[in-house]
Amino acid sequence: MKLDDLVLKYITLRDRKSAMKREFDQSVEKIDAALTKMEAILLKTFQDTGQDAAKTKAGTAYTAERTSATVADRDAFMGWVMDDPEERMMFLENRVSKVAVEQYKSATSDIPPGVNFRSELVVNVRRK
Repeated sequence: MKLDDLVLKYITLRDRKSAMKREFDQSVEKIDAALTKMEAILLKTFQDTGQDAAKTKAGTAYTAERTSATVADRDAFMGWVMDDPEERMMFLENRVSKVAVEQYKSATSDIPPGVNFRSELVVNVRRK
């Protein structure tokens, strides 16, 4: 195969791959939107009925708590860690340690300074 033909074929395949990926991503967006709406309906149903799970013939829908801990003010957070590094170094990863923040929050009912912490109730669905 000539170099010109090889380069043309490569570019053609790369363009085809990009188009296929765009189409796939667009179709997945529609599915994700439908799943999000269904999760909202399930969560509202659970909240209205006081349930936290429902077993069906198709599978089980249940609630779970999803948490997130991010640094809102790096200087405040790092200052807090460095005030007692032997005790607080565990809060450092390449990001703030969500597990350490959860444990700290559980023990003190507070979060370290400079950290955003979010907890939300979500619905998960498991195949039977």
